[in-house]
Amino acid sequence: MKWGNMKKKKLTALVVSLGVIGTFMINPPAYAVPSIVLSINGVNVNTASVASTPATVSVPADNQVDGPDAVKFSMSGIDAGTSVSVTAQNALIISSLSTTLNPVTSGAGATSATFNVGIGTTAEFFAFTKSSGLGTITVSNSGSTFTYYIRGTAGPAYNLNFLPITTASTSTIVKYSSKVTDVFGNIVVGVTPTLSLINLSATTPTSTNLEGNSEFTVTYPSIPGRTALSLSINAVNVVGLPVAIRQISTFIDVVDADAALAAEKAGRAADKAAADAALAAEKAGRAAAEVALAAEKAGRAADKAASDKNMIDLTARIMALSKQVAQLKALYNKLAIRFKQKTIN
Repeated sequence: MKWGNMKKKKLTALVVSLGVIGTFMINPPAYAVPSIVLSINGVNVNTASVASTPATVSVPADNQVDGPDAVKFSMSGIDAGTSVSVTAQNALIISSLSTTLNPVTSGAGATSATFNVGIGTTAEFFAFTKSSGLGTITVSNSGSTFTYYIRGTAGPAYNLNFLPITTASTSTIVKYSSKVTDVFGNIVVGVTPTLSLINLSATTPTSTNLEGNSEFTVTYPSIPGRTALSLSINAVNVVGLPVAIRQISTFIDVVDADAALAAEKAGRAADKAAADAALAAEKAGRAAAEVALAAEKAGRAADKAASDKNMIDLTARIMALSKQVAQLKALYNKLAIRFKQKTIN
């Protein structure tokens, strides 16, 4: 009995040992979950994992990606020998910030990058954006994935978009709208364009709203003539970036309203007369084409009739000739018979 119990205990221990070994063989080794700290210019950011509270940076309007322009990602607790993969949407990834010796411009960066950890356990990279729209940064390492959000704040006013008319009627009032953006096309709010006028009166432009738009109204003089209008913003060109559009000027011809209306009516009448003449010419052309087609059809009919008559005449001649041939054959046969009879007699 004792020997049997010992065998059972050994067997149980063996089964347990095999189970433990099997567990190690089936379950892969677990990887560490790295820790990620976000900061902007040395100040930690703790809300960037939520889209409604993204990390907010300045866009690199000076064409240098400096501390305020980028989110620093500091990773620790990474398993040695692994790599960190980063992808970005509406943002860019760089490995370091701009310095005097190693400048990083707004044209740098990539939408995806891989950082090999090697024998260490830390990694570091930066993300920046040129857009005031929401951007997404996704970080992956050994099965762990983290998502963060970034948004840029517009730079200073750089580009003015304004399309004035070139002709206006006397005593008319025209409402204009202009738009102000930064060097990357982001809307700039709160900037008031400067308006300069010659032989015109106008309201003061409003400051740009949330859409970057500013409005003002121009009153044109009661006497025809040439006027001028210029709209401008304060902007400084940045080396390495497109030249700023900071002023748009135009001459506007003011014409007599009645004369302009009469000219417009005359123009419309001339257009109508030209259209009517073109339509009449087209109709005449169609009629001529129809007459030519009818003549062609008549000619073809006459040709067919003549051809049919010729065929009838030819058939009649052939029949007459056939009859004459038959008569000649009959006469020949008759004469041959007579000649034969005389020869016999």
